Amino acid sequence: MSLYRTIDPASLSLAEWHPYMIGSVIPRPIAWVTTIDEQGHPNLAPFSYFNVFSSKPPIAAFSPSTSARTGRPKDTHLNLLEVPECVIHIVPYDLAARMNITTGEYERGINEIERAGLETLPSEVVRPPRIAGTPVQMEAKVKQILPLGDNPGAGQLVLAEIVRLHLSEFILNEKGLPDPRKMDVIARLGGFWYIRLLPETIFWMKQPRNPAEVLSWHELPEDLKQSRILTAAEIGHLLAHRPPDADKLRHLPAPPDPDTLHRQIQALLPDRAAEAWMLYIQAVQSS
Repeated sequence: MSLYRTIDPASLSLAEWHPYMIGSVIPRPIAWVTTIDEQGHPNLAPFSYFNVFSSKPPIAAFSPSTSARTGRPKDTHLNLLEVPECVIHIVPYDLAARMNITTGEYERGINEIERAGLETLPSEVVRPPRIAGTPVQMEAKVKQILPLGDNPGAGQLVLAEIVRLHLSEFILNEKGLPDPRKMDVIARLGGFWYIRLLPETIFWMKQPRNPAEVLSWHELPEDLKQSRILTAAEIGHLLAHRPPDADKLRHLPAPPDPDTLHRQIQALLPDRAAEAWMLYIQAVQSS
């Protein structure tokens, strides 16, 4: 049986609780956000409390927290109260070191874009500039800012509607869609840890939309559950393609050489799951 350490957030100080919070929810994409104040001075800052939450309307959300060190609101938050527009960028690995420069809590009015030696591009709809060299740029207008508390460490949840999306041509596939294998972006982990998205660390796995297509875990033959060859993703492809007479799978005899059979199945995945099941059923029935 698994053992767990149970933690009550209310019993810990911010300094004690924060490492658990950011270390448990990983990876988190990084919103690298440009804003301007009412005088037009630009600001650039990264936020890992970030994601997208709606497609129509297209809504992104990120949360500038009240500083735990100074107790002051972030410049991004103050700028959005004055000019409710921003550009949200996804951070490429090539700019990771320069992104790191912009994490500093500079005095208001300091230009982090210049500090990091970055070039800008004009936006089409909003006033803050875009950061050149980033693979994804989302021009957005603030719909709402939700205060989540007034103490240090409390977030100010920014809900922003995306009004323009700019994608680097270098990250697009043959259909013109973003290809994660080409993006080479980073995400935040706990502490000072980050992760780099690389082709060899990502996998494709079909999501079955129709429940009738799904094979439940208890229906999967035991040798496949315990396979030393097939990855979790490859087993996921099999589960997403329910074979004919699936209710009989558990009653089939175990294959005499499961490793060899599993390698043969593996060669057919991910695209030919139906053939993989035919191969499996024929092999065990003839054993």
